[in-house]
Amino acid sequence: MTDQPVASATSVRELTGESPDSPAVEIIDVSPALAETWLSRNPNNRNLRRPVVDGYARDMEAGRWRLNGETLKFSADGQLFDGQHRLNAIVQAGATVPMVIVRGLTPDVMPTVDAGAKRTYSDALKLTGEENTATLAAVCRRAVMWERGMRTNTGAIRPTPLEMDDWLTRHPEIRNSADLANRLASRERLPASVIGLCHWLFSELDGDAATTFFLRVADGDGLAATDPIAVLRNRVTRLRLSGGRINETEGLALTIRAWNAHRDGETRTKLQMPRGGLTNENFPVPR
Repeated sequence: MTDQPVASATSVRELTGESPDSPAVEIIDVSPALAETWLSRNPNNRNLRRPVVDGYARDMEAGRWRLNGETLKFSADGQLFDGQHRLNAIVQAGATVPMVIVRGLTPDVMPTVDAGAKRTYSDALKLTGEENTATLAAVCRRAVMWERGMRTNTGAIRPTPLEMDDWLTRHPEIRNSADLANRLASRERLPASVIGLCHWLFSELDGDAATTFFLRVADGDGLAATDPIAVLRNRVTRLRLSGGRINETEGLALTIRAWNAHRDGETRTKLQMPRGGLTNENFPVPR
């Protein structure tokens, strides 16, 4: 941003009453106070998606927020057409961040605002030349959640693309786990996100054993009926054959339980889930 001039907030017209002949564009530093002022002028805002605001705010607080060309859009009389979630995040984070401001829009453009297809983190990874992007994005998402102690796939905290990108930068080896997951997902019948996350977690303990574990889950050759790997494989297969869908959280817990039992040299006839369901507190941890 050093090569790009940033105007001060005071240089922007108050966005009320002064109508330019055509839309005008400026880059300004938006403070929490200015964000609150703009939000207060818009009584007809859509309902807030709180996880979106929370995610933006976390990125702003961590200094990850980037000036990426997306705009805050205003009508000639100061009505906010687009940017409510970002402005609320600025207020929540107590951060001042640069924003591209477009003002002077006419009301007839409103149906077209924010109507395009939303770019996913998988799309962003593909643009940077990554491989297995859908799987890599899914694994990074679950890895960020795991790192924060979010074992179950529930809750209000939704990892942002910047959080996942930061995690991928710190853990480039996750690409190997995503590659294995991409190759084995259909054979193992487990979700690719579960295979990728578990392979990475297990590899932290024993890389060769982690890969061997998932290869044996995939082929099933020579497994005794009471081998925890066979029990995992059979349970997942039965669910699939009956038309059931493998719940991501349950699949993750079952895989970790099978790994732990296999590592301990134990036999199993079933893989038990906690009474009352899985929570962050009772979730199994690889060992």
